Amino acid sequence: MDQSARAAASVDTSPDLAPVNAAPAATAVARPGRPTALGLAAVYLLYLLAAGFGRWMMVIPDIPITVWPPNGVILAMLLTSPRQSWPWWIAVAALGELTGNALWFGNPLLWALGYVGANAAAVLAAALLLAPHLGAPIRRIDTLRQVLALLAIGVLGAPVISATLGSAIDTLVGKNPFATTWPVWWLGDATGILIATPLVISAHNIWRERPRPGSAQLLEGAVIGLLLFGLTSWEMSTGAAHAFLLPLPVLWAALRFEFRGATLAVLALAVAIAAHAQTFEIAAVSPSGPVLPRTRMQVLLLVAAATGVIVAAITRQQRRAVAELAEVNAALEVRMAERTRAIEAAEERFRATFQNAGVGISIVGGNGVLLRVNESLARMLGREVSEMEGEALDDFTHPDDLTLNHEAWSRLASGAADEYDLEKRYLHRDGAVVWGHTTVSCVRHSDGRIAYLIKIIQDITARRRSDEARQMLMREVNHRSKNLLSIVQVIARQTAAHSPEGFVKIFGERLQALAANQDLLVNNEWQRINLSDLVTSQLRHFGTIGSRVMISGPPVVLPPAAAQTLSMALHELATNAAKYGSLSNEAGRVDIGWEIDGSTFRMSWRETGGPEVCPPRSKGFGSTVLDTMTASAMSGEVRIDYAPQGLEWELRCPRSALEQGAETGRFE
Repeated sequence: MDQSARAAASVDTSPDLAPVNAAPAATAVARPGRPTALGLAAVYLLYLLAAGFGRWMMVIPDIPITVWPPNGVILAMLLTSPRQSWPWWIAVAALGELTGNALWFGNPLLWALGYVGANAAAVLAAALLLAPHLGAPIRRIDTLRQVLALLAIGVLGAPVISATLGSAIDTLVGKNPFATTWPVWWLGDATGILIATPLVISAHNIWRERPRPGSAQLLEGAVIGLLLFGLTSWEMSTGAAHAFLLPLPVLWAALRFEFRGATLAVLALAVAIAAHAQTFEIAAVSPSGPVLPRTRMQVLLLVAAATGVIVAAITRQQRRAVAELAEVNAALEVRMAERTRAIEAAEERFRATFQNAGVGISIVGGNGVLLRVNESLARMLGREVSEMEGEALDDFTHPDDLTLNHEAWSRLASGAADEYDLEKRYLHRDGAVVWGHTTVSCVRHSDGRIAYLIKIIQDITARRRSDEARQMLMREVNHRSKNLLSIVQVIARQTAAHSPEGFVKIFGERLQALAANQDLLVNNEWQRINLSDLVTSQLRHFGTIGSRVMISGPPVVLPPAAAQTLSMALHELATNAAKYGSLSNEAGRVDIGWEIDGSTFRMSWRETGGPEVCPPRSKGFGSTVLDTMTASAMSGEVRIDYAPQGLEWELRCPRSALEQGAETGRFE
């Protein structure tokens, strides 16, 4: 084509062109290989429309403007189509170029074919170089990198090929000098590609996505369009003295509507310039005229279009980054909300478990201080949660078991263990001992230091008391069994010595009395027992009550604990008296008495007439029963005097000891 065929076009689509543009682009992307006939026809018509538009904006007096958008149309088709379809689009371009030459320019066929080759070479070179940078076939231009690649290769580089070949043809046929034609041709192709290529791609997306702009957007677009037409008319009427103002509405459109806004704004600018140019006479390019004045408006359009698409790319990337950041932020907020709900649910479960557990639970810091204590543990020790938290665990541990605490803590601190369990004593508020089975788990910092301990404490006081009572009863059974055998021997010896002729009968009767005493204790199940009956049951089998054993004292009913304690003491005293004391001979005597003086209960056992008494060399279970056990169980004092003339045993205790435990029947 000759240089007078260059005309201006714009960077984005207009509503009238969108359906025509979109159909072939959609077809090319959707169908690899041969495009549809409808698509080929649509692009052919679009090519002619672009060529006619270039012919329409041909000349403004003193400032010749040439813009050639058809090359931009074909480049857009190549970039949006698979490579197998490229020959079809080049063929459509050649047919359109020849048709436009016949309609408007009237160049000889040989010249026209030369122009076809120049344009085809430029478009193919641009497509081949851009494809790897854009990732062709593409659906849209999105990033600043793609825009810069299009500007460098498609706008600045490829038109060099068509301008060089076309200017050479003009020089050969004698139309215009090479130096005169080349700048105008290059600017026309560069401006046309920059306007038409983004325009066709954007129109394809508009057709496919069918966006529905709001009334505010439509109003804002109309304001930008009116501003462009008004500003352009004013600039053209004043000789374009303030042409630098024309790109400002383009930038506004790019910032607000991205690529579509920028291309539509540049299109409006080009149409406004072309419309105003129609009021002047068409002037041919003068070979002798300076190049720069002729191309000033071309450069303005090129700069406005380039600036618009660059700003559009930056705006799109920024908005996309903001949108992605918003999506990430929304996703994070959702995850945070879910995590917060999960943590709150876990905390609620932990709190419910911690507070409602049937065992004591505490969290102990790395310094041994109680951080948290549940109600069960506080109740176990007769305290409030508030008075335990913040205090050292050792403050609530029995002094005799502090060593266990320190040894276990040392194992944890050294890393030798992460958990342990032991049974130790704690202190109730009232000073009572509370046995606890303590299980401890250690949670550590990343460097191995103790962060905190989780302690679970189960009250085993009842079990320990039961174990102790069971052990004592086993020892008592063993001891009583030996004592019973000794008593049987004494009864047998005394019976044989005094009644040899009736030994079997008398011995049997005494054994029956001994068995009856045991039946009394067992069959009563340790319910409340009269003290005189208890004394009688322990001494009846000796057959000496009323003659050698004297009993005196007011009526007293014993509770189970006191009855058990006194029966054990009386049994021990009677056994010792029968084996070594006043009941081991024929002359000995035992006086048993008790009295209540105000709030004090006294009971005594005095032996006389027996062998001379010597203090025991060692203290056995019998001595423990008579002294320590009886004093402790009755909350009183016991005095034992091993006088030579006879053993004396005396118990002094509060009267309340005869009432405690009556309801429970427990042995404390």
